[in-house]
Amino acid sequence: MVVSAMPMEAFTPSEKSQKAEGMDFFVRELKEQEKKIRDLEQLVETIGRGKYMWESTFDAIADPVMIVSPEYKILRANKAAANAGNIDVRKMIGTTCYETLAGFKKPCRGCPLKETIKSKSNQTFSLDPFLNGGRHYQVHSYHIRSELAPDQVVLYYRDVTQEKKLHRELLQIEKMAAIGTLAGGVAHEINNPLGGILAFVQLVMREIAKDHPSQNDLKEIEEAALRCKRIVQDLLDFSRQHRDEKFGPIILNDIIEKMVPLIKIQAKNIGVEINLKFDPHLLPVEGSSHKLQQVFLNLITNAYYAMKKGGVLTIKTYMNASKTKVLCDVNDTGEGIPSAISDKIFDPYFTTKKQGEGTGLGLSITYGIIQEHKGHIDVFSKLGVGTTFTFSFPVSGNG
Repeated sequence: MVVSAMPMEAFTPSEKSQKAEGMDFFVRELKEQEKKIRDLEQLVETIGRGKYMWESTFDAIADPVMIVSPEYKILRANKAAANAGNIDVRKMIGTTCYETLAGFKKPCRGCPLKETIKSKSNQTFSLDPFLNGGRHYQVHSYHIRSELAPDQVVLYYRDVTQEKKLHRELLQIEKMAAIGTLAGGVAHEINNPLGGILAFVQLVMREIAKDHPSQNDLKEIEEAALRCKRIVQDLLDFSRQHRDEKFGPIILNDIIEKMVPLIKIQAKNIGVEINLKFDPHLLPVEGSSHKLQQVFLNLITNAYYAMKKGGVLTIKTYMNASKTKVLCDVNDTGEGIPSAISDKIFDPYFTTKKQGEGTGLGLSITYGIIQEHKGHIDVFSKLGVGTTFTFSFPVSGNG
């Protein structure tokens, strides 16, 4: 059977009208569907742009930021967090924040996550230095208010390592100023009676025979008084209440070379090898030869004490890349400084030496002299490996 399309002329006017209305309805529906598809495509595009902007903003934050579950599992992390943990950001997801970021086997002491979930409020805590990198962080936690994720927390870590270092230096400067004021007053009070003791002892030693039995006792008194005067002089140097010295251009290499003959004999006696590595093009610094010599003597004395069984003492001078600072490393291969006392070594009267071996003023005076020369000192130490004191001074004319 063959079915053929009927020509329009075969339809009645009523049927033609119905067919036209049906076509119009179909066209309207088609246009409506096309509009919905375009709206949906725009919505998807808007969501995509928003996701991209959110992720870009998240990664642009210079400090570590993470979204963490109540079990300390990392759900999202930015690039700064990955850099801090030295790991690919994709591999962080699903790991614990305290292992991946901090390097601990259990949650960081002071972590605010649990308290944030419990109180549903924001928290701030300072954390112990991370094992990964040894940086200090202050962590801010923000509770996520969402029905889909009611117990998730945003952790924002602010690196406060440099801030803490500057704070310690400020405290050190304040302690130096306080002890300097005290030391100056005490030193002047002690100096006069010490001078009298020395004068009378020396007079008695001259008046009695050289073979008199009391000569040895008087000699002991004289040496004790002289030792006290040296300590008093150290106090005066520390408080800077001694005779002013004019500062002028100085080459550090020259200061060290003048000291080498003095330190070589002691170095040989205790089995210490001395290595000098000088920059031949070293620029001058503005300072006092006498005071800078005292800095080197104090540091070398400490190095000798740390290498009782022998070792290598290396003194190196060099310039920074911009040629604006002169730097010097004094490195020993001694016992190293325990981390528990590393913040105390510049404190006045702090010493690890036995009684009678030191006054605890050497590094305090060193610190004060370097500050007076507008310099800076850093200490790097590892137990059983050795210690390096690195100090820098501005080039003469740049201070």
